[in-house]
Amino acid sequence: MPRVAQSLALVGLLSVSAVIGRAESRTLVIFLTSDASITPAISTEIKQEVGHLMQTAAIDVDWRDPAVDRGGVENDYSAVVKLRGSCRPPEPSIRFEHAVSGPFPLASSAVADGVILPFGDIDCAALNAFLGPSLWKESARVREFEYARAVARLMAHELYHVIEQTGVHGHTGITKPAFTVAELLGDHFEFTESAFTESGSHDAAESSSIDAAGK
Repeated sequence: MPRVAQSLALVGLLSVSAVIGRAESRTLVIFLTSDASITPAISTEIKQEVGHLMQTAAIDVDWRDPAVDRGGVENDYSAVVKLRGSCRPPEPSIRFEHAVSGPFPLASSAVADGVILPFGDIDCAALNAFLGPSLWKESARVREFEYARAVARLMAHELYHVIEQTGVHGHTGITKPAFTVAELLGDHFEFTESAFTESGSHDAAESSSIDAAGK
């Protein structure tokens, strides 16, 4: 499969050594790439929200640019995350008559031979269509803030799959298999305290994607 082949070709960028069961903080290095430029405000909010969410698992996030940082990286976990399409909120000039209902995939991780690879994709076109009816009337500042937070929540979901090496989903919080508009845009939507231990032993991958689930 082309996407898996591309992922395997990129794996030389990474040095992955999952360290389980340590009491102290672990480090997750994220190589962030995008098809189109994103604004500094969106980039900053994505990084802040992902960093906040990963603190549930006592994981510190170190952001890297794969165009610059091509050497080996000492860390506990690494992942390459790709923002596909134009990752910015809809403009006020775009009118949305009806909300787009799910389920349809908003983000996914690469899987090969039942192993979840450290590569995640965020489908910004799908996200824009899903959130558009709820965002286009907001001010530019609010649109950017809420949109970036939604992207970060999708990203955190895929990072959970990579770190835990499981396709199993939870019933609440960011490990759920599908998100609603309210969950993506709401003030509080996080991992549960047991999110990074409830999957038990590393289960075979079932599905490493997150779907849109309506309002």
